[in-house]
Amino acid sequence: MELIYSFTVALFLTIAIMPLLIRFSAQLRLVDDPGADRKIHDKVMPRSGGLAIILGVFIPLFLLLSMDGYIPYLLIGSGIIILFGLLDDRTELNYKWKLFGQSLAVVVVMMGGIVVHQIPFFGLEAMPVWMSWPLTFVFLLGVINGVNFSDGLDGLAAGTSLLALATIAILATIVDDQNVALISLTVIGGVLGFLRYNTFPARIFMGDAGSQFLGFITACLAIAVTQSESSALNTFLPVIILGLPILDILQVVPVRIKKGLPLPGPDKEHFHHQLVKLQFKHHEVVGIIYLLQILMMSGAYFLRFESDIALFSFYMLYLLVVLGSLYTAHRIGWVVRTPQPGDSARDRRNLLLRKVGWVHHYSAPIVQLVLILFFIVAPFLLTDMASQFSRAALVLAVILAVLGVIFRSIAAVLTRVSCYSVSVFLIYLISTNIQNPLYLNYIDTFLVILTAFLMLSIRMSRQEQFRLDTQDLLILLMVVIVPQLPLNVSEGFPVGEIALRLAVLMYACEFLLARESRAQLKFLSMGSILGLFVIGIVTYI
Repeated sequence: MELIYSFTVALFLTIAIMPLLIRFSAQLRLVDDPGADRKIHDKVMPRSGGLAIILGVFIPLFLLLSMDGYIPYLLIGSGIIILFGLLDDRTELNYKWKLFGQSLAVVVVMMGGIVVHQIPFFGLEAMPVWMSWPLTFVFLLGVINGVNFSDGLDGLAAGTSLLALATIAILATIVDDQNVALISLTVIGGVLGFLRYNTFPARIFMGDAGSQFLGFITACLAIAVTQSESSALNTFLPVIILGLPILDILQVVPVRIKKGLPLPGPDKEHFHHQLVKLQFKHHEVVGIIYLLQILMMSGAYFLRFESDIALFSFYMLYLLVVLGSLYTAHRIGWVVRTPQPGDSARDRRNLLLRKVGWVHHYSAPIVQLVLILFFIVAPFLLTDMASQFSRAALVLAVILAVLGVIFRSIAAVLTRVSCYSVSVFLIYLISTNIQNPLYLNYIDTFLVILTAFLMLSIRMSRQEQFRLDTQDLLILLMVVIVPQLPLNVSEGFPVGEIALRLAVLMYACEFLLARESRAQLKFLSMGSILGLFVIGIVTYI
């Protein structure tokens, strides 16, 4: 329960804080100037998103973590990283000061016990301090800067860090390391809250404070979960989990040396820049790197108990294929596409889509009507429900109705809360209460049809008011894969079914919020609140 509570608090705190930081970033002097050499964006952007992640994460952690063992040192080290990161975001610190702050934070956590004691290929005996401390220092410093370097495209550093943290959380659950699992899931909650504002096109950046914190905390947790005495995990796993930042450093350092550039400092030679040079679009580059990270994390999971040589061979093969393919593409001058003048998205629409152009005009009213009918009719399929659901649904419906009458200026917010609330109630109750498989088949068929209609509607829209993005790839991955893992937390509970069904309704709600006016959305808000009333009445009877 603590895991779910901490994740949820971090998620919603980050989402709540983010708009305020976007608004006041200039006053905080946390803005990103596109004039630097490695910048891809072309306008001044707030870079206070890391501060929102940090606040969202640290508040629940201070309430739930017991301050023993390495935990105080980890929090102090994180504080040092954040302090120097914020100074860098405000004043563009000299790289020597950045390295000093990073080094200080690394030394603090090593003093707390986060050290690579057991080194791959050297047996199970603890290595002497003169070997383990320098190795840990170099690894942590390299990962911090690797993640910081990768923060060059919208959603890239946050998304890859999220996948690494998810893998660490799964491994921690397997070996019953509650502290690592709690911290990992809490940081995941903060990152997810940030990603909705950072996915292309981003409204806010995380800045050095956020990227260095993510690199630092991820590397520390990777060491902690594999180096504990009770862990049977292979000690080479941190290299696999943080393999992408390491890959970036391995490929960029030779390029800088060859071109005579200083090793620290901004440039456009990082891995994501190399993919951009191959004419991949912004979101395609992020999607490709997500898929590469997923492949790496899959290797970490399936090889977690294998030998050192197995993990080493996997990583070497990975490096050979990825970097070899990149080098070959540049060497032969291959690009994924050649831009053509006048080649617009509208010109490429095929004849079939043109024939169903009416979908663009009528999709929003149709989706709204279908959702309202579903919220009102579906509760009648429920039976034998506990009374607490009835009371909760009725109380929530009354509160939302009163707020809707008093605070009409926040109609969009109340519509989202109402729609999400009735969706959560309804999908949970349907997935756990309906025993008749025929009814479930009807509901799933309806949701599949709604999904297909939403995809067609999004494709037909000439204005990108709403679109699927790379964060949705991460959400789909977690929805599909996590319930399949051998974790006791989901045993006997239809996590995957609930998440998939709920995702359809929530995306439908977001589609309507992007397309409909405030006057039109009042019907969705009223229908959602009525759905909550129906749930309360039907389940009570």
